[in-house]
Amino acid sequence: MKKAILSPLCSGLIVPGLGQIMNQELKKGGMLLGGVFLLFIAGIIKLTHLIHSIFRSGNIDISDPDMIMARLRAENLTLLWTLAALFILLWVYSVVDAYVGGKRIDAMEEGNLTP
Repeated sequence: MKKAILSPLCSGLIVPGLGQIMNQELKKGGMLLGGVFLLFIAGIIKLTHLIHSIFRSGNIDISDPDMIMARLRAENLTLLWTLAALFILLWVYSVVDAYVGGKRIDAMEEGNLTP
């Protein structure tokens, strides 16, 4: 039962894809790690552009958070929410897949299942 617990914990609490790597599914783990990395970079780029566009528009007082929040609410955040949803889906898939793979490996090690 060791892999069925440790793998999803690593995928869920550390980095999505790490549980697959622990289960010796290197390609799948690498793809999940790459996907998480790309979503993270895309989110940072979108946030940078968003903040830059807010402050580039002028007439904004940095010490007035209400004005900054009002301008932020006026921006289109669809892409940012989409990236966040994709990250959550990838994370949930990684945890569930690591659990299923770990359970399968544990069963094979106990002799209950053939490869």
